[in-house]
Amino acid sequence: MEFLLLIQDRRGEAQRVPVGAEEMGKFARELAELGVLRGAGGPLRPEGEGARVRVGSGGASVREGAPLADAPGVVGGYFVVDVPDRAAAVELAKRCPYARAGFVEVRAMQFWRRDEGASPRFVFLYLWGPELTGPDEPRIAEMRAFAQVLTAERKLVGGARLPPEVPPARVEVRGHDVLVTDGPFAETKEIIAGFALIDARDRAEALELAKRVPHARWDTVVVRELARPS
Repeated sequence: MEFLLLIQDRRGEAQRVPVGAEEMGKFARELAELGVLRGAGGPLRPEGEGARVRVGSGGASVREGAPLADAPGVVGGYFVVDVPDRAAAVELAKRCPYARAGFVEVRAMQFWRRDEGASPRFVFLYLWGPELTGPDEPRIAEMRAFAQVLTAERKLVGGARLPPEVPPARVEVRGHDVLVTDGPFAETKEIIAGFALIDARDRAEALELAKRVPHARWDTVVVRELARPS
């Protein structure tokens, strides 16, 4: 069963303990040696360089650099792991070095796909507000059909639905204490209901693709660029 480990900093707070790319790279290699790593990405470029895309009756709107003010954390990267169950995913999150700096959110995944021959340049985060009450099969079907279109265009590298009906978990390591908090989280007004890994030439093309995503008609698509090695 696949799970997404979202690496996050607490909004407005400095990292409790500095964790660098070398330590995170070592963790990724450990996951690969265990045979559970199915994908990874990060760091993401700063949230202020991202954009929020919505499509309404008046056309598409793009809010540049708009942070998720109601979200407790700022997403900085991710791992996709294939483990037997949620408990095993939480145990891996406890071992993630970034749990000492910020927190790791554990989310179950559905419909995961990944093109092993391509590398994503952008991440689309599909947000959903408090009106979400459960799975909406027609919308899920429309998103899956659109994913097939992007795959045919060789723009979709991977992605998945993150079912809100499966409770998430937040994992933090504070000194010798490991804190695991089960969701849903009352303070979070917008949840990440899914994501896509996109291979676009540049940010302008990524924004045009985001405007075509069916989810942009229902709520928000956040566009974040993956940082490239300098």
